[in-house]
Amino acid sequence: MESPTRQTAARPGADLAGLARRVVAIGILVGAPVIAGTWLQDRDDDPWVRWGYPPMGAVLLAFGWILLRRPQWAMRAAITILVLLEVSWGVVAWGRIREAPDATSAWVSLMPTPLLGVVVCLIVGFLFQRTRTALVHGAVYSVAITAVLAIGLSQRDGGGEYLWLAIRFGVYLGVFLVLLLVLSRAKEHVTSAVADAARADATASRMRDMAYLDELTGIANRRRLLEELGHQAGLVSSSHPVSIVYFDLDHFKQVNDSFGHDLGDRVLRVVAETAGSTVRDGDLVARLGGEEFAIVTPATDRQAAVQLAERLRLAVPRELVEAVGMRVTASFGVTELQPDEAATSVLRRVDELMYRAKAEGRDRVQSAEASGAA
Repeated sequence: MESPTRQTAARPGADLAGLARRVVAIGILVGAPVIAGTWLQDRDDDPWVRWGYPPMGAVLLAFGWILLRRPQWAMRAAITILVLLEVSWGVVAWGRIREAPDATSAWVSLMPTPLLGVVVCLIVGFLFQRTRTALVHGAVYSVAITAVLAIGLSQRDGGGEYLWLAIRFGVYLGVFLVLLLVLSRAKEHVTSAVADAARADATASRMRDMAYLDELTGIANRRRLLEELGHQAGLVSSSHPVSIVYFDLDHFKQVNDSFGHDLGDRVLRVVAETAGSTVRDGDLVARLGGEEFAIVTPATDRQAAVQLAERLRLAVPRELVEAVGMRVTASFGVTELQPDEAATSVLRRVDELMYRAKAEGRDRVQSAEASGAA
């Protein structure tokens, strides 16, 4: 069945947030074996590794699970874990410096994990925070970690040279923040452009719906039916028959007059839904107006189309009784479309068949060959 496509504007921001969650989760899964291996190798010689890595690994694995399984918690968890990691790297850096016998040993002890951890924190901040918030957060953290390094190293033997290394590291962090800011702004522009394109596509979809869909029932309208008949007329052949089922509800005016147009509209919607659930994918169900409906059935001969009409003839009153408590029947006309036949011609012919069914008592199917023979 051909049904209306209700497209909605995509949410590019949500898509990018989902990508960020997946990337971080993959990073955690890749990094987990490294953390475990480092702990196994260095735990006896490095108390920071022995006592710090197990809880850090557990927290990161829990965070990875949240990113993949509970995305609604991801933002709050990310900010909480980010702050914990930032504080942890600051404490580790200060502790390693204080334990080192001189500035050189202290600096070596910070490479590569604690200093690289600072960089990772800056990246994560931009992934899970708004650009301005991430910039301010990152700047404060960069200044704080630079101060920790500078103060700590300056108090060790030979700390003068490494004091400048700490300051240079802080400058590099500032440059890195600027690069992250540029990338984040670019991401925002891309998000905005994608959102604009999605809105334009949704608007175009709504306009197509207005042009080709019946407003009341949501199925194809007369314009779409005529277009489909013109298309199928060019495909008709002895090996590819196309049939038309045309039907009109019996005594429908009495429904509107006796029970009001609201109930009449409900009846029409139920009929459209019943027809849509009865036909195949690829068949077109259309409302021509009022209580008149038509179905275009490609690759279907007249005999098969009559069987479809009979199924609908039985289904329509049954579904109406169940849905609105009222039995309304329908009269059907069935014929085959001829090669290159005009849409108005086949509709006129099948309309006459439908009226013949009404004249013979209603609630029945009347069919004929294209020549008009019964």
